[in-house]
Amino acid sequence: MSRHLLAAALCVLVAGSGSVSAQQVSGGSGGPLVISITKADCSRLISHVPAPDVAYKPGVDVRGKPVVSADADPAAAAFAKRVLPEVLEIPININPLNYGQRNTANANKAAAATAVSNNTAAIAAAKTQATTLSNQLAALNSQKSTLAANYATATAANTASTGGSGANSILLAARAKRQAEIDSSYASDVASVNAKITSANSAITANNTTLTNLQSQDTSLRQTYTNTDMATQGTLAGISAKGLDATQTRVGTVKYDIARNTFTYNDQPMLSEDQQKLAEACAKQGVR
Repeated sequence: MSRHLLAAALCVLVAGSGSVSAQQVSGGSGGPLVISITKADCSRLISHVPAPDVAYKPGVDVRGKPVVSADADPAAAAFAKRVLPEVLEIPININPLNYGQRNTANANKAAAATAVSNNTAAIAAAKTQATTLSNQLAALNSQKSTLAANYATATAANTASTGGSGANSILLAARAKRQAEIDSSYASDVASVNAKITSANSAITANNTTLTNLQSQDTSLRQTYTNTDMATQGTLAGISAKGLDATQTRVGTVKYDIARNTFTYNDQPMLSEDQQKLAEACAKQGVR
């Protein structure tokens, strides 16, 4: 089948509102003209094929034994079969003259909006990081103060346990040995905390720089969005003013053969991946 045309049709469907009938083309200046296909049309095209062990089979139960039909009105069912067409045809139309312009204009606007949104999210993340780093630094400084207090306590205890101010030479020697151990442990612990404090301060400085740049960038990005939005509206209004909104061309026709449960696009069989892409496009239109 013409897979390029089908791909193009699906792309247009994804971009559209899906709110017009299968025989109409959307108009006005509210957005690009799209495939004229309704949600009901989409629902007809999305064919779920259940596994053999779960598929409903009329006239039999789950064990394959014959049962009385659940159809309470056979006459109504027969009438429905006569009224419902054997093949459902859904034409796929686009506006070839202004679709590209509209699509480009709207894409530019969407890109500008995304840039603002991403930058806003980055600012929020930087502010959260600033709070986290500040808390880390406060905890490290508190830890350092605790180490200093513990050092003073250990030193005083060492002095008291070795005779205090009246210690003899033997006790003073013992005091000096113990104090060396206390000093070594304290110096190691303080060095570790100081390294972490230095790292935290560096991270805070870098994060502050990032935050400043993002906040400065926010103004320019918002102005860019405003300018792009105005340009987009101008482009769409210009297209409408030229009377091009109603222009349309047929890119193909999807047919669903109810009896055979088969789909074709421009009379060529649709493969399972084609139906999957169509289902994904319809899902974006709100059809599940």
